[in-house]
Amino acid sequence: MSSSLMSIEQLIDAFAENRGWDKQYRLIIQLGKQLPALHEDEKNDENQVKGCESLAWLVVEQQGEGYHFKMASDTRVVSGLMMILFILFEGKNAQQIKALDSDAVFQKLGLLHHLSPSRTNGLVAIVNKIKSL
Repeated sequence: MSSSLMSIEQLIDAFAENRGWDKQYRLIIQLGKQLPALHEDEKNDENQVKGCESLAWLVVEQQGEGYHFKMASDTRVVSGLMMILFILFEGKNAQQIKALDSDAVFQKLGLLHHLSPSRTNGLVAIVNKIKSL
């Protein structure tokens, strides 16, 4: 993956700098535009994430010890949330993925206060699928 991927700390800083839900919402949408593209043929039932209200797909590839992710959604906000997950998990090994406390990161970002229950459920469904590796 590109070395220009922001770190978790940079992500937390970006949310801290964009105070207020309106600015953070725009930041999420901007992040979604950076999500690496998923090929149309990979948007299939096998890769679809169940539990998301929106259409969402997750493709996981293991290279050596590290896992690489390709994700897509039919909505801009979910694409942005997927980019956050991409930043959290991309390139990590199974032990690092299991050890990462994504809920704590979401708490620091302030996401859980603003997302609808269905979006939160979808986000949790994707995290659970990733952590089940």
